[in-house]
Amino acid sequence: MDGNLKWCYTSSSLLRPCRVDRLTSLPYDLLSRILSMLPTKDAAATQVLSKRMRQAFCWVSSVDLDDSPLSYCVQCPHLVERFSLFESFIDNVLHKLSQTSLTQFRLHLGRNKTILIPEWHKCEQACFPNPEPTHLYAWISYPLAHSGLRELDLSFHVRNPAECKLPPGLFTRQSLEVLRLDSNLEINGGAEFSLICLPNLKLLHLRSFEFTEDCFVTRLVSSCPALEDLSITCWWLKAGRLIISSHSLRRFVFNRLKYYNEDENSDLVFIDTPNLQYFEYTDNLPVNYSVAHLNALVEARIDIVYPLQRDTLETSFRIQLSLARALSNVQHLSLQGCSVEIFYFAGLLEVQLPVFRNLRTLKLGPLCNTHCSARWDIVLLLILHSSPLLEELFFPEGLFAHVYGDSGTCVYGLAEDLEASALEVEGWRKTQTIPSCCQSHLKRIVISQCCYCDQELNMIKFLLGNVSFLKEFVICLSKTRYGVQFDAADFYRFKKTLEELPRASKSCSIIYRNDESTFL
Repeated sequence: MDGNLKWCYTSSSLLRPCRVDRLTSLPYDLLSRILSMLPTKDAAATQVLSKRMRQAFCWVSSVDLDDSPLSYCVQCPHLVERFSLFESFIDNVLHKLSQTSLTQFRLHLGRNKTILIPEWHKCEQACFPNPEPTHLYAWISYPLAHSGLRELDLSFHVRNPAECKLPPGLFTRQSLEVLRLDSNLEINGGAEFSLICLPNLKLLHLRSFEFTEDCFVTRLVSSCPALEDLSITCWWLKAGRLIISSHSLRRFVFNRLKYYNEDENSDLVFIDTPNLQYFEYTDNLPVNYSVAHLNALVEARIDIVYPLQRDTLETSFRIQLSLARALSNVQHLSLQGCSVEIFYFAGLLEVQLPVFRNLRTLKLGPLCNTHCSARWDIVLLLILHSSPLLEELFFPEGLFAHVYGDSGTCVYGLAEDLEASALEVEGWRKTQTIPSCCQSHLKRIVISQCCYCDQELNMIKFLLGNVSFLKEFVICLSKTRYGVQFDAADFYRFKKTLEELPRASKSCSIIYRNDESTFL
């Protein structure tokens, strides 16, 4: 039935259809709200329906301009040429909306390839759009003229970033509550950004920017007294200082993209956020941490990619220890890269670790440092002893990092440590006390990317034989890992061995999975 037909009574008591335009007959206020909820390209298309729709479009309060359907690639020059049409569309839309009261503005130009792939595989410059710098400047400046602007989302990766600049007023909108910036431009923190005033900003996400002055981020955060959500994913041109001080901050994510350079270490990471609830940090180990105790912290994800290269491993450990002490109240913790090694060096140096008294869920990356690649006998026990209330233990990337031998074949751990599996079991047997979490709280363990090696078998044997409260032990099988092929015979042999192992928990069931993404 036609949705535009309305059935009416006639004098002869018969029903006949009457055509009524229900959409355009709505009040202008309501029409503008409806159009504001649509992508701008769809809202603009409704102008062909009637003059009333054209008038309603001129008062939309939300603009969403996205060129994601276009592909900027040298192999598809005809799509690159289509960008000129998109430029004209932007100009026409902004001209029509010159009188509206704008509250939300979103502009996305060019796909972000610098994040998805490493720098040495960056897409060619021709794959990015090449707007006129004056045009881009005008587009970014357009929403800043609206006093009621609350949300601003800008993503533009252009072919010649050195020719483009951000308008100074970008960081002075007092009404702004949400600000997302994703760009390959450079922010130098010079005179044009000397004035920063964002008193109502609650969410700030900076992505891809190149900061030549680390103090700019410090000034920016200190100028946002209401900030609750801060995310920085950027290229830092030089190692310097990261100083974040905010009592309003609840969520903080920091990811330095240039982490593959092992010689780059920040001078200082200073974090004073007493009300922080979520903390995610990915970087090389800095020369010094100064992190205030995070009493309200619920979840933390820490990935230290490279330790200090010019100092001893003991120095690197003691720097990480200061961060671990600040995280001692966390409930859900994920440690990747060199972060896991803190437990190894604590045992080696006989240093007292902080007790994670509220920790319920722990995710650990593989041991990859050449000094402790197969020493779970030290690491695991210290982890469990430091987590008395631990309920779930995950190894999302497996237990061991891969090392390629002279023949090109892949082995797990170092060659000299492959013979240490028996010693690991002996070390566990000599342990006088079983961690308290194994006797009363730990109920679920997940090991991903299982490669059927003896070291994994020893780990599983220890856990099954000592965790008396265990309900579920999940093994995520890997058919191929780092070029090593595993067939059905490997799996059944490994499974048979596991089923014969003694279990401290009579109610424990071993579950085998192939698809890790469904439960991790």
